Amino acid sequence: MRFQIVLPYHHTETDLADAVEKRMGARHPFRILKRSVDARQHRNIRVEYSVTTDLDDPADRIFRRIATQRGRLPKAAAYGPSPLVVGSGPGGLFCAYWLQLHGIQPVLLEQGPSMQQRVRDMARFMKQGDLHPWSNICFGAGGAGTYSDGKLITRIRSPYIPFIMQTFVDFGAPGNIRYLYNPHLGSNRIRQCITRMLETLHERGMDIRYETRWTGFDSDADGSVLSVRTHRDDSIPVHALFLATGHSAREVYTMLRIRGIPMDLKEFAIGVRVEHPAHAINAMLYGSEYRERYPGIETAQYRLAKTWKEDGRAVYSFCMCPGGYVLNASSDTSGVVTNGMSNYLKRGRFSNAAVVVNITRSDLATHGYTGIDAGLELQRELEERFRGSVNLPGRCNVVPGQRLPDFLHGHNSLTLGDASCLNPVAPAPMHSMFPAFIHEGLRRGFSVFDRKMEGFASHDQAQVFGIESRTSAPLRIERVPGTLVSPRHPNLYPVGEGAGYAGGITSAAVDGIRAAQAYIAAILGEDLFAGDSATGTEDVADE
Repeated sequence: MRFQIVLPYHHTETDLADAVEKRMGARHPFRILKRSVDARQHRNIRVEYSVTTDLDDPADRIFRRIATQRGRLPKAAAYGPSPLVVGSGPGGLFCAYWLQLHGIQPVLLEQGPSMQQRVRDMARFMKQGDLHPWSNICFGAGGAGTYSDGKLITRIRSPYIPFIMQTFVDFGAPGNIRYLYNPHLGSNRIRQCITRMLETLHERGMDIRYETRWTGFDSDADGSVLSVRTHRDDSIPVHALFLATGHSAREVYTMLRIRGIPMDLKEFAIGVRVEHPAHAINAMLYGSEYRERYPGIETAQYRLAKTWKEDGRAVYSFCMCPGGYVLNASSDTSGVVTNGMSNYLKRGRFSNAAVVVNITRSDLATHGYTGIDAGLELQRELEERFRGSVNLPGRCNVVPGQRLPDFLHGHNSLTLGDASCLNPVAPAPMHSMFPAFIHEGLRRGFSVFDRKMEGFASHDQAQVFGIESRTSAPLRIERVPGTLVSPRHPNLYPVGEGAGYAGGITSAAVDGIRAAQAYIAAILGEDLFAGDSATGTEDVADE
């Protein structure tokens, strides 16, 4: 039996149990399926629960199914070489974990270092401006997700999501992420979880090779991948190759294009990272008297979107970081890229989010960007322009910023206010650095958002930083529906965000599992098991 329970914001676990008992007519064990906050009425903020008396946990059902499949698979020696996974972000990590749970030990390659070294490299970049090309916000153990808020929200539907949440819990995440409407680990907690997960994979026999860059592969006449080459001049025999390299490993796209692997342009988005004082966002969403009425209430977060169908234009918020920090997410010194993060407790003085405009194939062609690299060219050009506006040649550590009202009205900002950014910031005329269609789209979007959240665009302490250009990959590596392999290579599996099939931690993890399961199904000579399909895994941005 499934039903809804609504309680005042301040309530106890006993209050929830009592409400369930009243609904059932007797004390009865139950599971929480979803918890969300309804703040539409500032004088009566409530918490809504979806609960069920069905105690057969979906994650447990997945583990039982894994055990059944594992018992039917041949012994590892029957495969010959191990499968190889490139990339330890959520797509590659969950792909490797799924294989290991089935008794298949893959080799896992990561071009960046372990988490401990990566944290040290990031601290040096933030303090001294020295960017490591393979150890930064985008690259290293855990991938980009470990420095982007640990946000597990997703708009896709998949039977694997309960398994993913339970896996994070198993490696140290709080149990409530399994049912929160906006599950969030924070960058600090997700780094701990990923570290434990990688250590456990290694302890259970997985060959994990850090600081090892994939440089190519060799295949037979039928296209089957036989071996993978690395920058160490190694040649590693493989039974299958899973590419989970992320949306910022641009040299991979070049390599695949040279090899003639089918790819296509995909819609993506570009914009700014907007920041407000956290108390201002709280007041907009909870009411000006929120401190007195709801002491200790969680830092507010928002999701905003507007679509103009007649123009094919959409503007939306992405990766909202309550009580968070703006980050310099540059992956090389040729450009500047911004991102955001917050820690688990969300207690920072500011809240930020990306606000971005969709970029279509037509936009690219109209503005002279052609070919399969059109989106990449636009990204690079703008990232270089933003870098050059505030940095010396060869440097990328300073982040361009502008006061939001100035950005919207085309005025230069002579100074910036206090900001959360962990790198230096400097004023720049960002309004003139975007193509007109992007700036106009952002202006229209902010105008709409200001009506939805009064003061959002006009707040005198609101600022924007740029450029936010890596929300998702600008192209898709094609794969065959059902088998999920490249049309040219029957044992090459494009995976996750970099392949164009995910848009955040959870959807990338789902896609990694689906690719691993497709490989297992191929070994068993079966289709993907019933209920495997995930909806919304393409062109999706997790929120």
